[in-house]
Amino acid sequence: MRAAGAAVCLALLAVVAVGLAWVGGGPTPLAESAVNPQTGAVPQKKTLEISSTVFTAFGESGLEPGQFYQPRGITGLPDGSFAVVDRKARVQIYNAQLEPVGLWPMAENARGNPKGLCGMPDGTLLVCDTHYGRLMRMTIDGKLIKQWGQPGTEPGEFIHPLSAAVDAKRQVVYVCEYGAKNDRVQKFTLDGTFIKAWGRFGTENGEMTRPSGVAVDPDGNVWIADAVNHRIQKFDPEGAFLGAFGEMGSEPGQLRYPYDIACDSAGKVYVAEYNNHRVSVFDLQGHFLKTLGEPGSEVGQFKWPWSLAVDARGRLLVSDTGNDRIQVLQVAPPPTAVTP
Repeated sequence: MRAAGAAVCLALLAVVAVGLAWVGGGPTPLAESAVNPQTGAVPQKKTLEISSTVFTAFGESGLEPGQFYQPRGITGLPDGSFAVVDRKARVQIYNAQLEPVGLWPMAENARGNPKGLCGMPDGTLLVCDTHYGRLMRMTIDGKLIKQWGQPGTEPGEFIHPLSAAVDAKRQVVYVCEYGAKNDRVQKFTLDGTFIKAWGRFGTENGEMTRPSGVAVDPDGNVWIADAVNHRIQKFDPEGAFLGAFGEMGSEPGQLRYPYDIACDSAGKVYVAEYNNHRVSVFDLQGHFLKTLGEPGSEVGQFKWPWSLAVDARGRLLVSDTGNDRIQVLQVAPPPTAVTP
C-alpha cells in the first residue's frame, strides 16, 4: 500500500491541481451568515464550491463565542451538533447550522491544554486532557461525569493522550497516546474499563512515533495517524497489524505530519496533514484518491490543520488551526432523513 511511482504521482498532481481551481476563476463567496440571535456573535460563515466540494469557513481569532485561539480537537455529536476545543482550553459547542450555542473552559490547564475530544453515543464528550494524563467524560455544558485514568504507563494510565474514537456499534473506545516512549493505543469499554493495549515507540510495523489521531472504519478496524513516521497504520479491533501506507513528502499520496484521521460510512479515509496544509483522501486499501484544500488563508485553503471528523450529515469538520477557524466540507450527500 505504498505511494505510487513518480510518473503516476505527476499525473495525479495534475488532476489535483485542476480540481483545486476556484470555481468561476476566483474565490467568490456564495453566502454569509447573519448575527447569531443566541449569542450575538457573528460567525462570519463563507461558503465556496471547489471542484464539486462545498467548503464553509467560519470563525476568527479571539476569545468570544464563535471565535477561536488555535482550535484543535473537533468531533461530531449524534444530533448534528459538534464540539471544538482550542489552545485556551475552551470547549465550544455548535449546532447543526454551524452556530455557536455554548462555551466553557476546562477546570484545569496550568500544565497544558487538551488536544482532542470525541463524541459519545449518548451525546456526552470524552475530552483528552493531554497534559494531565487523563480523559474526562463530560456533558456538553461542561459538567464532569467521570475521569478515566491518571499519569503513568500501566494499563489504563496515560502519558499524553492525544485522540480518542468511539465504535458505537461495538461499544468500545480507542485512545492513542505518546510520551516516555509509551506510544500506543488503548482500548476501553464505554464506561472506561480497560480492555487491552498495543503498540510501542518505534518505526517498524505496529510501532508508532507520536500517534496523533485514531479512527474506526465501518468494519471496526482501527486507523492510526502515526505522525512523526509520516504514515497511516491499520489494525483490526484486537490490535493485529493489517497494513500501512504513506511516506514523508508533499506529492499526492505522500504525507507530512498526519495529525488526525477520520473514516466515513462509504469507505473513504480522510487525513489532516499538519505540515502539508491539506486533507488527503484514501480508500480502505490505502490507495490515494484526491486532495482537499491547499496552503493559504482563503476559503478552501488550510494552515496547519490539526483535527477532523466526519459527521452523520456527510460533512467533514476540520480544525483549521493556523487560521483560527473551522472549515466544513460537504463530502457526501446528507441522509434524506436529516432536516437541513
